[in-house]
Amino acid sequence: MAATILIIDDEIHIRRLTARMLEVAGYQVLEAAGGPQALRLLAENQPDVITCDIAMPGMNGFEVLEALKSQPATAAIPVIMLTAIGQDKDVARATALGAADYITKPFSSTKLVETIERQLT
Repeated sequence: MAATILIIDDEIHIRRLTARMLEVAGYQVLEAAGGPQALRLLAENQPDVITCDIAMPGMNGFEVLEALKSQPATAAIPVIMLTAIGQDKDVARATALGAADYITKPFSSTKLVETIERQLT
């Protein structure tokens, strides 16, 4: 059975492009347009890995990461920050909050799949 990846990104074109890359690589994909929708999806679904943007309205990626890591049901799911924000302080903050990895946009499908594979092993 294929691993399931939850993509959290408010930009529909990035979310769809990422979903397509992952589907071609053989993964099942769930999509959420932001933190609140992702948290609702997680009440009924248990993905193997989560990718999360940082710059999102309402609930930014750091807040999503904090929420995920504070809940027993989601705390162990690896979260890969997938964002255009690549400053060292942001990478350090994400790591301190429990992010498993950090990819900056633009990214290749190879980089994304390799990063996800590392989290699945």
